Amino acid sequence: MGKGKGSRLQIAIAAVCLLGALLTGCSSRDPNVRKQKYLESGQRYFDKGQYREAAIQFENAIQVDTRFAEAHYKLALTALKLGDGRTAIQELSTTVQLQPDNYAAHLDMANLLIMAREFSAAKVHLDLLEQKQPNNPDFYIARSTYDAGMNDTSTALADMKEALRLDPKRSGSYLNLAMLQMQGEKWDDAEANFKKAAGLDPKSMNALLSLGNFYRTRGRFPEAEQWYRQAIASAADDPNPRLSLASLYMAENKLDQAEEFLRQSKKDFPNNSVGYRMLGDFYFANNQFDKATAEYAALYQAHPKDMVVKENYIRLRIRPTGSATRAS
Repeated sequence: MGKGKGSRLQIAIAAVCLLGALLTGCSSRDPNVRKQKYLESGQRYFDKGQYREAAIQFENAIQVDTRFAEAHYKLALTALKLGDGRTAIQELSTTVQLQPDNYAAHLDMANLLIMAREFSAAKVHLDLLEQKQPNNPDFYIARSTYDAGMNDTSTALADMKEALRLDPKRSGSYLNLAMLQMQGEKWDDAEANFKKAAGLDPKSMNALLSLGNFYRTRGRFPEAEQWYRQAIASAADDPNPRLSLASLYMAENKLDQAEEFLRQSKKDFPNNSVGYRMLGDFYFANNQFDKATAEYAALYQAHPKDMVVKENYIRLRIRPTGSATRAS
């Protein structure tokens, strides 16, 4: 009796195990399950900033289902992160064909086409968004960029003001408005909006640099330096704000101060190609070719795998006397 019960229990367990194996096998073969797993895996890579790995997983999802609109859209966003505009446009085009009500994809498509100066194609998406998303501030920002590209500054200003009415807390919109006002030489309005952008996002390197650039354009160099230094403080790991300050010193003919500043910047960025190349590029820009050559010789010895350093060093070595071939 006990033995019979034990046999029946073993048979029941085996049946459950077999059923589980069958279900698992079926789910792994189910294309809807497989494509969703690839999509979720790609999203995890995307969230970690591992964009090449993310692209592979989104492509795997598309191989399972070529009409998987969400995967096409995610691949487009990943391509944008990788700087691959051609793939981004292709995938966005596929996305809106498969999913015409994906208005975010239409907006991304419009912005890319505007950047490519394909204004007629961009307008198709903008017209759709005007009908379907009339209260989306991002639509007005895109259309303002389109209007500016069409040299219609007054309409561009109106669109940007509408974007700000719909979302008055967006720093980037104030930057765009200020730049448009600069084009129209509305200097006081531009200054006020650059300050508004910096006030809304005081740690934004872009906002701080833009305000510094405004003051430099206006010849107000001490104020420009103040904002460049704030940008440097807000992005201590980025050498680009330092380039702006060094360029300001050069514009003021403060070459000794620029050189000293760039020497320190080189020490601060021992592993950043842009950072440690700035001093050599400064010498080159000021026709101090012997110093530039010596500086690049030292850089090449310290960073032999840096192809930009290698190419610039070769250019300096083979530069004919009197040549002004610019370093990269």
